[in-house]
Amino acid sequence: MVPTLIRFTLIRRKIWGLLTLAILSSLIGCAALYLCSLLRFGGGRFLLLILGVVGLLLAFFTFFAYFHLRKERFTAMYISDEGINDISTGNRIGTVLWKDVESCKVMKELGSGSKERKYIVLKVSNPNEYIMREPSPVKRRSLELKLQYYGSPICFSNRALNCSFDDLLLAVKLKYDKYKESHIITLIN
Repeated sequence: MVPTLIRFTLIRRKIWGLLTLAILSSLIGCAALYLCSLLRFGGGRFLLLILGVVGLLLAFFTFFAYFHLRKERFTAMYISDEGINDISTGNRIGTVLWKDVESCKVMKELGSGSKERKYIVLKVSNPNEYIMREPSPVKRRSLELKLQYYGSPICFSNRALNCSFDDLLLAVKLKYDKYKESHIITLIN
């Protein structure tokens, strides 16, 4: 029996990387502000002030992200009967509904060379709708490039996930096939 919700967590390296970035940026920010307080006007004081403030802001945002992920038990991807929600990529497009998915295929990363990284590409009927969900213009452009190169903005891999590519592909195929099967049955009835 297929579980109703399949979850994949972040790999430990990503979790520790986020925590390390938060700690280092807070230390650098505090050190820069401390050095700034020792200097008289001029002599790089303004630069240290900016470095300190930026370091502390970065620390704040990374600690916030860390505790938000911790609250979610470091879950990076949800695959349900309704669709798939990939948080690991950093894109905020929300849940990709199975009803919008036309096909599911595996593609190699462009220019991956000898490493041969693979992506699961979900071809959706309304790619521009998913692209427009992303609030950041830079990330939106990234999704547009994925649409050009891969034929869909919805591409994900197991790179940041605590699973093998085959496990991820199996979970996606199980849920997608289950949706297609139930959808065909309702169309027949």
